[in-house]
Amino acid sequence: MRTITLFDTSVSTDNLGDEIIIDAVDDVIREVFPDAYVFRVPSHDRIGEQSRSLIAKSDLSIVGGTNLLQPNMLARKALWKLGLADVLKLKSVVLLGVGWRDYTHPMRPQTRMLLDRILHRGFVHSVRDGYTAEKLKGVQARVSNTGCMTMWRLDPERCARIPRRRAPAVVTTLTYYRGNPTADRRMLELLKAKYGSVAFWPQQRDDLDYMRSLGVDGIELIMPRTDAFNAALDQDVDFVGTRLHGGVRALQKGRRALIVTIDNRATEIARDTNLPTVLRGDDDAIARWIDGDTPTEIRLPTEAITAWKAQFRG
Repeated sequence: MRTITLFDTSVSTDNLGDEIIIDAVDDVIREVFPDAYVFRVPSHDRIGEQSRSLIAKSDLSIVGGTNLLQPNMLARKALWKLGLADVLKLKSVVLLGVGWRDYTHPMRPQTRMLLDRILHRGFVHSVRDGYTAEKLKGVQARVSNTGCMTMWRLDPERCARIPRRRAPAVVTTLTYYRGNPTADRRMLELLKAKYGSVAFWPQQRDDLDYMRSLGVDGIELIMPRTDAFNAALDQDVDFVGTRLHGGVRALQKGRRALIVTIDNRATEIARDTNLPTVLRGDDDAIARWIDGDTPTEIRLPTEAITAWKAQFRG
């Protein structure tokens, strides 16, 4: 029985999207390591003695999803909370669908040294887009662009079952820390004009306050839980919003989805996979998608995904 430590992004987080990510990570681990015993430690909090003891007893440590990589991995506000002691004690770390945070300058030499030390050199590491793979050029570990593992089950057969025409209702999301009141307000007003009802899901706590500050009335509230979001997506609805993994969960549930891009994440994933996206503020494009008949045609890097999984056999 192999023992694996999972750096769990859904622990010590204020973002329900991390639960959507870790659901997909768990699916992959169950498939690839069906007999493994899995320890869980936080990625969004400093590694304590208990976590270090679990890591020390593990054959592999897997870091699953989110935009955890950045130029200075030891920065105080880095999403993956690593300290100098962790650089010395971490071992056999394997990346799974990890992304690079924002459009930034190249990685610093100390980050390259850190990654060279902690990333397992015997396995290929999975990153979610070509931009992240490009940023990791120069590290000694091998990297493959597998796309985000939240999308790995969106094969052609599943995508073909996603409706092509507008639903009677829509679910939407906003992102408070990348807010654009003018464009976001126009999007909400457009959704109200196009759909019989509009429901809002606050993926983060401050999203709700931000949405209310826009002064658009008549929008229903979905409770801030992933099970409530799932239940909303079980209805005949579309998804149009700025939250990447909110949109991906809609696709997972067989719903028509359009992700309004606000940063590099959806933009770069869409470049590689044809994920349905539109630039925020392009109201004409949003309206065309709502009224249109566009099929969902995700292009998955199937060979890269299969190779990443197969390397762990035996």
